[in-house]
Amino acid sequence: MARGQRLHIAGGAATWGHRPAFTLVELLVVIAIIGLLVAMLLPAVQAAREAARRSQCTNHLKQIGLAMHQYHGAHSVLPFATGDCCGGKPQAGTWAAFILPYLEHQPTYQLFDFRYHMKDPRNAQAVQSVIPEYVCPSDPKSSQPIFTDRFWPHDPNPAMALWYPVCMGPTEMGRSGCPFCPDPRPSPNNICCQSSNFGSDRNDSVGMFGRHVTAIKLEDVKDGTSHTIMAGETIPSHCAFMGAYAPNFPLTATNIPINVMESGAGTWSNWNRTCGYKSYHPGGANFVMGDGSVHFFPETIDFPYLFNALGTRAGRERNVHVPE
Repeated sequence: MARGQRLHIAGGAATWGHRPAFTLVELLVVIAIIGLLVAMLLPAVQAAREAARRSQCTNHLKQIGLAMHQYHGAHSVLPFATGDCCGGKPQAGTWAAFILPYLEHQPTYQLFDFRYHMKDPRNAQAVQSVIPEYVCPSDPKSSQPIFTDRFWPHDPNPAMALWYPVCMGPTEMGRSGCPFCPDPRPSPNNICCQSSNFGSDRNDSVGMFGRHVTAIKLEDVKDGTSHTIMAGETIPSHCAFMGAYAPNFPLTATNIPINVMESGAGTWSNWNRTCGYKSYHPGGANFVMGDGSVHFFPETIDFPYLFNALGTRAGRERNVHVPE
């Protein structure tokens, strides 16, 4: 019996018939309906996945905030962000190394020899150890967190990248001005660009951290820990300096608006535009405050006033609120 035929027996007589089959039009309709259903479901699936990644990112920041508080409890001071950056002396580590024991990474912490610069070969194994808490899973590059394009003259390379730099507030990045501020010149009275050269010229970083050996305590945060940024998200591939153990950029400033998606990959001439707070989360980025709470700041947050006011630790600005 040929495929597609049926045998009919009626009144003792056998006849052959054909089974009804889909027409081309019907088949195309079915395919179109399936395609439509997939198109309707795909955004929901993608949104669910991003929600899960954003939740994981929030959790990483909470863990960093808790580790900072545990460090402060043990040492009565916050860890300094970075020691000597560019003078060739031993750098003495970064905050990202100092809090490792409080993130349950004691074995990695013990690999460091803080007598030597982070780019010294004796610290190579340590700086190339993956720390999941320093990675935002929404970044397409998050699956390969050991970057090989870091700025070698000052930073270890290859080395662990950093998605959560600590905050030095409205502080100029290296005598290059604050190009997004109404007045790009650093001045103590400039809400958007208050201190100069990473706060290292006069040890005058106005945030919770600075690019020098600070000794800032939680009680020095006069604006209130719940209203002061401790750390936030960035995209390290956009900034050739950014790294967990980089003396240049284990931190960043608030004088670049959130989600300025300019990239400085492969160059270091425009860091004051490319190394700010940003993320692949739609519409904004996550931040952990000095009290350990995590908030999502929209990229539409008032700039230059509110974002920079949240970056200072003792600016005593008025009408400051945390976005909800």
